[in-house]
Order: sequence, then structure tokens, then C-alpha cells
Amino acid sequence: MKFSVSFLLSTPLLFLNLFAERPNPKSLEFTKWTPNFLVPDPVAISFDNQGRAYVTQTQRRKANDLDIRQNRDWIPDDLSFKTPNGKRAFYHKAFTSQNSDANKRRVKDFNKDGKHDLADLRFLSERIHLIEDTDSDGLADKTSIYAEGFTDEIGGIAAGVLHYDGDVYTTIVPDVWKLRDTNDDGKADQRQSIAYGFGVHLAYAGHDMHGLTVGPDGRIYWTIGDKGVGASSKEGRHFQYPNQGAVLRCDPDGSNFEVYARGLRNVQEIAFDQYGNMFGIDNDSDRPGEKERFVYIVQHMDAGWRSNWQYRNGTFNPWMDENLSIPWHKGQPAYITPPISLYNNGPAGLAFNPGTALGEEWQNYFFHTSAPNGQQWAFQVEQDGASFKMVNDMQIGNGVPIVGINFGPDGALYGVDWGGGYPLNEKGAIWKWDVKEKHPLRALTAKLLRSDFSKTATNELIATLNHPDQRVRLKAQFELVKRGARKELWKAARSGPQLLRIHAIWGLCQFDRLTKSPKGDILKLLSDPDPEIRTQIVRSFGEILSSELALHQAPDPRDSPFDFLELEKCLEDDSPRVRFHAAIALGNLGALGSSKALIKMARNIPDESNTYQRHAAIAGLTGCASSKILAALASEQSELIQKIAVVALRRRADPKVRHFLYSPFKNVVAEAARAIHDDWSIPNAIPALARSLATTKWIKDEGFIKRAINANFHLGTPEAATRVADYTIRADVPEELRLNALDALRQWSKPGKLDRVVGRYRPLSDRDPAIATNAVYKKLTNLLIDPSQKIQSEAMALARLLKIEIPGEALVAVAKNESSIPALRIEALRALATQKNEKLPACITSAFESKEHSIRIEALKILAKFNPLLALDRVEVVLSSNKANTLEKQTALALLGGDLASAKGDSILNLLLNSFEECPPSLKLDLTEAAAVRQINATAPDFTHTLEGGDADRGRNLFMNHIAAQCIRCHKVKDGKGSDIGPNLKSAGLQGRSHHLEAIVDPQKTITEGYGSISLTLENGQSIAGLFKSEMKGVIEIKDAEGVITRVASENVKERTPVISTMPPMGTILTKREIRDIIEYLSTLKSKK
Repeated sequence: MKFSVSFLLSTPLLFLNLFAERPNPKSLEFTKWTPNFLVPDPVAISFDNQGRAYVTQTQRRKANDLDIRQNRDWIPDDLSFKTPNGKRAFYHKAFTSQNSDANKRRVKDFNKDGKHDLADLRFLSERIHLIEDTDSDGLADKTSIYAEGFTDEIGGIAAGVLHYDGDVYTTIVPDVWKLRDTNDDGKADQRQSIAYGFGVHLAYAGHDMHGLTVGPDGRIYWTIGDKGVGASSKEGRHFQYPNQGAVLRCDPDGSNFEVYARGLRNVQEIAFDQYGNMFGIDNDSDRPGEKERFVYIVQHMDAGWRSNWQYRNGTFNPWMDENLSIPWHKGQPAYITPPISLYNNGPAGLAFNPGTALGEEWQNYFFHTSAPNGQQWAFQVEQDGASFKMVNDMQIGNGVPIVGINFGPDGALYGVDWGGGYPLNEKGAIWKWDVKEKHPLRALTAKLLRSDFSKTATNELIATLNHPDQRVRLKAQFELVKRGARKELWKAARSGPQLLRIHAIWGLCQFDRLTKSPKGDILKLLSDPDPEIRTQIVRSFGEILSSELALHQAPDPRDSPFDFLELEKCLEDDSPRVRFHAAIALGNLGALGSSKALIKMARNIPDESNTYQRHAAIAGLTGCASSKILAALASEQSELIQKIAVVALRRRADPKVRHFLYSPFKNVVAEAARAIHDDWSIPNAIPALARSLATTKWIKDEGFIKRAINANFHLGTPEAATRVADYTIRADVPEELRLNALDALRQWSKPGKLDRVVGRYRPLSDRDPAIATNAVYKKLTNLLIDPSQKIQSEAMALARLLKIEIPGEALVAVAKNESSIPALRIEALRALATQKNEKLPACITSAFESKEHSIRIEALKILAKFNPLLALDRVEVVLSSNKANTLEKQTALALLGGDLASAKGDSILNLLLNSFEECPPSLKLDLTEAAAVRQINATAPDFTHTLEGGDADRGRNLFMNHIAAQCIRCHKVKDGKGSDIGPNLKSAGLQGRSHHLEAIVDPQKTITEGYGSISLTLENGQSIAGLFKSEMKGVIEIKDAEGVITRVASENVKERTPVISTMPPMGTILTKREIRDIIEYLSTLKSKK
């Protein structure tokens, strides 16, 4: 390899000019790189330096790789797993031949042996395709299978791929695989798992491992969604983050594995900028009003997400109720590092222009794809203190659902198209973005990438560290490390162009880390006037040793062989980036004597909005301060310092965090409660949290009080039950929290498997019912005369459950009192039924005359249990009455298939079925379902029976919270919450119900204008993609990202993809009753604006 060293040293670093004129998105030409063959269901793409593409294909997604949304009855079991082996053992127990019938809905009989068992989970394989442009005409013309046979029964999707140094890496839960083609026949003939322990849970399909890339330290980095981590390194360290997504890393041989960052939900691809800063875009949890998050990912950060929160529907959810999902705001919990900003829906691919790709105007840009809405974006970042902010954000494309993206060695950007979205159809393609005015160094970059650097002189490699392309610089750096050129790297680190020095610093510390011989001489350069050089020194030096801070429970500080004075001085540096990385470096190195300097640094943080400085102080003190020093910070007058101490103690699971429960600062007390209660909890501090329920002055703080109640619930002792019962009768606290305390007492004797507050798997043994009974009995009189009828109602229900008898006269009075709320009267009726009170028939008769249909319905249900004959007579009255409402009649029909199933009941059904055409549309579903239960030969329940009779309130709840349907994930409604992936439904009620049904059951049939993607390949080879607008008189209209309409004559189209709706058919996800309720809800949305 020959090139001019002086040319490289003098080349101006044009790509460092952040604020050049914004490029025009129309300068990017979008073409199909694979026009002559399909690329089936692709997910990720990587290139070798010869320009060959390695593309993963998924076949297992939602077929062999199960999704919890279709297996909701397994949620408690799923959350119980701590490692993939736990899931494996569960599958082996569940998917036996004997359970075949029960598993029909879970997995198809793929091997056609008549059974639905473990063999079917091992049937489909993930694949890696090798795709080439053999004639160098700019279009791929050859495809072959590079590797397959990935059929582990708990295997996930092949969502990440990386070609690096002759090897191909791929991430397929539960393994990271390393493959090699040793005989150059285009097929991998060697493979080994270099890391195992990923994908603890079923969770959501697609929350797998993605984003394989090489970091500036020569390690392999990748992400995992909230399927979680339960892995051990080759060195014997155990990483237990089963409920969190994370960024992970290891050396290319799998050694030195560790969790780099965590608390993410589903960041797919990550990207490093030219300074080694890592960024990602995290998917939201599909909650109303929630958005995706742009995150600056740093070592040891906790972004706050836990997979157990996914299932907290209609109840306290820390993710939303404690505002963890949004950028920093006052009062936000301090244990998280929040996102920089909110961003676009459905993030998938992310790539950073390495320097000479595309054209000069696109230097320093990140590129991002959003699937399934088919949008593509570009943006830059600008330093903002110790963090960054997004600038120059622009949409660059629309219409094709691109998933993974990567730059090819030719300088073009490539992305894989998932063939129309979520349903796998063995379709797909590779697309290419490029510009006419190419960067002048692209050809040289491609040549250098193809070159064999092992034959290049060391001085030339040093010069190459200043090449304008990051890929070339890293290739030179890694070769210098490989050949042990430490002296040359040390010399280069001392002076010269900035990027050359940075790569020399990276190389020095990479070499010292790999050889396990850290010298510390790099710290002599900390007097450099360039703050970025100082930043890179402290960051790189701080990562030489394996950090214990990456463990789920950090150990106490350790002794270290280094003198930390120079690093401690950096805590007072003028640059916030230097201070930030110095604090983390000290924490990594376990600098026992540095705690004073770190506390001083923390005191100088201007305010809590400096969340990255706060995180650095937490990481530093976790690694450096003794428990005694951290606990002593409870006397600090600074709320921020106290929070930092609490989180540091939390990371060590240190029970001394209990001292902060008595802080004068409300937010510190709440932080301490979270530390003690959440995640793995700190058992030795739970009693202190439980006692605080009776002593705290923060009696109205929802998160704190619910955790304090729950701490008592976990203890389960008589003293704990008394504390909770005492709280229920307090008049100075919110009603909602009193109801929460009553709920704890309701569950006291038979706790559920999932935690009441955070939803984590925490099974408790059954307790003596007398504990709750005795505690409640003493307070029952106060509760039953409480001014709140909700409290009265719940107290009455609790008494019934605990078999505490309330005087019948009082119950009769409540049951007949029209001024009482329905819930209270219903509870009185239930209590009378439990007591078998002689006044019950009279109360039921009275209830039938109530104006409230919910009371009439409950009375009918109770009557059906203790006097079926009378109940059947009442059913006939209800079904023939013009006064009974729809829900009442639906209940009556349901009883005929349930508690009132009998010959007389069947005769009533048959009578109605004989005049089925005259049956009100709102009752047809209920009638046919009851007939089906009784096996009466009649019309089967049909989707057309869902058009009327739904409940709008239930429909709204389903729309907002159903974990499988996830309507709010793609649509906005009248209150403005939701997403723009699908059409805004605020005026859905102005359309007919039949339209709603068709859109739900067969979305491909009714695609709203502008929401179906299409791509065209013209006869001249040009590709056009966007949102389909119309096709009339032989002309196709397509709308691009800027709303510009392109018209194409049909006769000029060589190939076209079908117009695709990314919405799956909901008839396979929702029950007919659920569809009926959603249609009813949609019919209420009638905004004309």
C-alpha cells in the first residue's frame, strides 16, 4: 500500500465543521441494490471490506421465537426466569407431547407430526445470506446462504450481524456467534458461541440482540432489548439484569464480557461518532402520550426501564407515573440517566457517517430509520455540557420500512427492507442511498479498506490515524495494537492532529488492557490544552481494568495500584466532559482515597438538570466511597448530594440506605424507598421502610407510600398488618392511597406472584388469615362509616373476604339505599349472599327496580347462583323487556351459557335463534356464543356480530392498554396522545362501523391514503419509493418525505411491491368481544377539526 503520508497529515478535517450549510435531502438518491431477487425477511446488514453484504434473515420471529403478547397467561412464569436456562427448563416442561392440544395456539405443527411440541420450536432456522455485486455494476447479482442451522428451542431472531477481521458475528438469543469461512467457498464452516446468557424472557418479539459493531477500544458491542441478561463472563463474573435492556461488550474472542449500560427497553442499533461517543434511539412502551427516546449511552448508566412495567396496565406504573420516560424534570428519580430528547416512532437502524461516505455535505451526520412507518431521518449532535443535544434533524425519506442500515466500503449507505412489515412473507430487499457529488476521498477510502495493513510500515499506519474516515483510522489503530507498537503510539499521542492523537490514545489503552500491563504514563498528558484530548485520556485509562461497577450488585471499593492524584485533579477541570469521565474512571479503578474529591465535585454540580454529571458522581462514589462515608452524607444540607449517596448505596445493595428515609427532603425519602423496594430489593432495609409508613411526614407521596405499604405487605407480620390498617382510616391522606392499603390487606393471606407496586416476580408464601382479620376488625367500624362511599365499599368487600360478619340490618339498609353509589350497594348484596341472609330475596327484588343497570345485573348474577329457577324467569323478563338495556340483556344471554345452563335455558336460546334475523345486532354475538357453549346447532359467532353492542369504556381501555393489540402505539385519538405511524383516529366516529371492522380484521383491504408504503422499479432501472396516494387511468401517485407527489405511468413500471399496511390483522389478536368494544369506542370519536 502506498500513499502520501504528508497528504494525510495535511488533509483538513472538513467533517468537524458541524454548522456547515444544511444538506438537501433530495441530494440522496434512493435505489434498490437487489432489483433482480428477493432478500427474504431481512433484519440486519454488514459489509466486509470487499463490498460483500452479510444479511440476516429471520424465520423464527413469532413462529418459533414466541411473543408474550400471544401467551399472556405465561406472564408470571416469564417474569420468574433469571437466566435463559430457566426459560429452557420451562419450555421442556410445557412443550411435551402430552400438552400438544394446549399448545396448538402457541406453536404450529411445523414438522407435520401431528403434535405441537418442542420439536416444532426447533424447526425453523435463522439464516445469514451473502450478497454480492460480482460484476461491479453497482447492483447485487448473487445471493447465497452463508450460514444457517440456528434452531435452539429458545432461540430468538438473527437481529445483528457484523463482519470484522475475517469473522462474521451474529446475535441470536441466547448466543453471540462467531463464524468463519476458512476455505473461501462463501459458507461458514466454523462457528462458536463466544457469549451466552441473553434473552431471559419471552417478552415482546423483536426485543432481541441487535446493533453489532466494533468500538474504538477494539471490543465488540451490541444491544439487547428487555428480554434481558442473565450471563456469566469467561472470567467468572455474573451479570444479572433479567428485566432490562442493555448495551453489552466483549473482546472479539468473547473474553472480558460485561454490561456497559442498562435500563434500556429496546435500543436496536447503536453508533459511535468520531470521538467514540455512543448514541442510540430507544423504543417506547406503547403508552398513551409516550414517545421514543434519543439517548447518549455512557458506561454504567441506568436508563430506567424494567420489563415488568410493561404489564402494569390500569395501575401504578413507575415508568409513566414517576416520569421516567421523559427528559429530565424536577422531581424525577435520580437513579436513572434520562434521555436527551424525545424522538420519532419505531426506531430501528442507526449509522454514523464515518467521514468520507456519501458527499461532503453529509459529513458528521447520523442516519436513522423508523420502522414500520417507513421514514428515514438524519441529524447531528452538538456538545451540551457533559452531554449532547440533537441538531439539524431532518426527514430524508419515506415509504419503505427499512430496518438495519450500514455504510458499505464504497461510501454508500445501505438498508434492508423488511418486505412490508411485521408479518413474515419471505420478501424484502436491500436499498441504497447515494449522492451524485461524491466525497473526493471515497475511492481512496475503499482502497485502504481493501488493503492488507499487516504489510504496511508502522510509520505509515501512524499517519493513517489521521485519515478522514473513521473506518480507516480504526483499522490502522487495531493493526498497530496487534503488532505491539506501543512506543510509536505513545509518541503519536503526545502531539499532532487531534484525531491522530485520539486514536493513538485509544490504541495505547487498548494495548495496555489486552496485555494486562497498564503503565499509567498516559496520565502525564493530562496537562494538554485540548479538553478533548484530556477527555479521551481519562475515559480510555479508566476502562483499562475490568470494572466491578458493571455488576448488578457492585462490591465495596478495592485497593488499586495507581496514584490517582492526576485523575482527581481532573474533577476540577474546566471541561464538563473531562470532569464527567474522570469521575467514572475513578469509580472503575476503585480509588478508595478519592471519595473526598468526588464529593467535592458533586457539590459543584450546578443543579440536578446536569444528569450526566450526577451519574458520574454516582458511579465514582459507588466505586470509591465506603459505606460509612456514603451513609454520613445523610447529614448533608444538599438534596442532590443525598440523592447521589442513596443511588450509590442502592447500587451496592447496602442496607445503610435506610438512614435516608428520615431525610428532610421528600424526593430523597422517595429515592431511598425505591432503592430499598425495587429491583432485587434490599431485604435488611425492608423493615425500616415498613416502619416509616407510621412515622413519615410524607404521607401523600404516592410512590413512597405505596412502597411503604408494600414493605409491610412483604413482611406479613401482625405488626405490619396493623400499620397498614391504621393507614386506611387516616382522614389526612388521599383516598387512592387508603384504597391501596385496603388492597394490601385484601391480598395479605394469599399474595400473588407479581409484586403489587412494580410487577416484579416476588412470590410470597400464604399467611395466616387471622393476621389480616385481626388488623381489619379493629378498624372496620371506622371504615364502614367513612365519608367516602368508595372506602365503605372496599371495606365491605374486605370484610366479606375475611369472613368478618357485618350486621345484616346494616347491609339491607345499604342495599336498598338509592343514594348510595352502585359499588357500595353491589357489595352489600354480595355480603348478604355470602351470609345467606333471609332478607336477600327482598333485596334482590328491590335491586331489580333500581335505576342503575349495574345493580340490576349484579342482582341477576346473585339470583342465578342461589335460585336458578327464579333467575331463568327473570332472564325471560329481561330479554323481552324494552326497559332493560343492552348490557343487561348480554349478561342474561351469557348466564344461559354459564350458571343457568339447563334444558329450560336451552329452550330460551332456541326460541331466540329461531328468529335470529329479528335479533338486535347488539345481541347477536352474545346469543351465538351462548349457543356455541351449549353446543346448539346454530350460526357460529362471526365478525359481523361485532358491529354493535360494545362498551366504549372497555374499548378505550383496550385501545390504550392491550399489550398485544397496542393500538395507541400507532394511532392518535381525540386527546392527541399516540403515534403518527397510522392515521389519526380522532374523527373515526364519522365513518361507518363496517369500515372500522374491515380496517381491524383485514387492514390490507382498507388502507388510508398516505399510510401504505410502495416501491417501484422502473424499466430504466430507477427506483421510487414512498407512500401510495392513488392509481387512476394508468398513473400511480406516490408521496415522498416532503409531501411532494411523484406521478409514474404504470407502463413504465418493471416491478412493484404491493401497497402494504403495517398493521397486523387484529382478528387473530383480539377476541370478538374485544373487537366489538373497540368499534364502540371508535364510534365515539367524532372530532371535526
